[in-house]
Amino acid sequence: MRSFHLVYLIIFAGLYLITGLGAYLNLIRIICNKKFKISYWCCSISFILFLFFLYAYQDQPKEATNYLYFFYFNALLFTDLIVKITLSVFFVLSLPVQKKKVVSYMGVIMASSIGAVMLYGLLLGRNEIKISRQELEFNSLPSAFDNFKIVQISDSHLGSFRKSNKMLTRVKDKIRRIDPDLVLFTGDLVNNYAEETKGWTDIFNQLNSGGKSFSILGNHDYGDYSTWENKEKKAANFEKIVMANKRMGFKLLRNENRVIHRGKDSIFIVGVENWGLPPFPQHANLEKASVGIPQNAFKILMTHDPAHWETAIKETGNYQLTLSGHTHGMQWGIKAAGIPFSLAWLIEKKWGGLYRYGDTFLYVNTGLGSVGIPWRIDMPAEITVITLTNKKS
Repeated sequence: MRSFHLVYLIIFAGLYLITGLGAYLNLIRIICNKKFKISYWCCSISFILFLFFLYAYQDQPKEATNYLYFFYFNALLFTDLIVKITLSVFFVLSLPVQKKKVVSYMGVIMASSIGAVMLYGLLLGRNEIKISRQELEFNSLPSAFDNFKIVQISDSHLGSFRKSNKMLTRVKDKIRRIDPDLVLFTGDLVNNYAEETKGWTDIFNQLNSGGKSFSILGNHDYGDYSTWENKEKKAANFEKIVMANKRMGFKLLRNENRVIHRGKDSIFIVGVENWGLPPFPQHANLEKASVGIPQNAFKILMTHDPAHWETAIKETGNYQLTLSGHTHGMQWGIKAAGIPFSLAWLIEKKWGGLYRYGDTFLYVNTGLGSVGIPWRIDMPAEITVITLTNKKS
């Protein structure tokens, strides 16, 4: 877990209290009694104190292995902050008008609606699952692989799930019913620690029992988001994550490839280590990963960050299909006129779904788990089903 500098915590606390004052001034126009005033400020101060306890107390963040304490607190604090900001904005808007109380009521309605949506994402939205189906046609696909069915999953971030959580069991059951020819996992098995993988081996082994399964590493799998006592402990944690992939039934590809045969025909699965724009690490080696692959072979590339495709892959035309994850669709989105949108677009232009450049495709899966805040608002956990077809068939 990243440590927050004390100065930033103090600045945040100050801004939080300012917005809290604006919200308070809005609310006391409607609810004006002593008990409310005391309860309001006790709750606000409690949030600040708990924030400092979690993020400034000695070694607490960098030694934390149970992310749920942080994630759920982050969700509640952020929801509270957004509600307070909304109320504060309506308080300011009410200052020049005569019917100040009417504007205050409007603020309460708006803030309550926003808060309800955020709490829905925390309590229910994070357990929703969508199955996205794509049928892609290729001239270069060997005829024996016509109607070849691939399931892609990504970004499980196992530390974001309670051990009793049934969501991954439902994911497993859905994949078993799909009965794919191939399961591909595009990275971020954990948030940071190998310990997060404990208790999930059976579910993933059942998920992967139907056929061939491959995985790659994501940026979170390297343990870079923690402070380690020494390099040896970090390396040991990394090796345990590597072994966990294998223990769960995945063949982990680290800048390498595997061939899949059907009769006399074959396709290649290529997997590279994480490559992202700074500050994310760049460990991918496409040249090494492609050793031994014939020039005209049909290739599926797994690379965790879609920025890799956008920056270094799409214009080469070397890979007919690239699969990525990483973005999570920022774990929330909206659909305007049936077109999905997320603020993740401000960071990653290719943030979710299918993209095409010439005869090559990229699919970005928005993941299963969560990071930072354990919610999903109109951005459900995703299972992608891609059926490859031959145009000539």
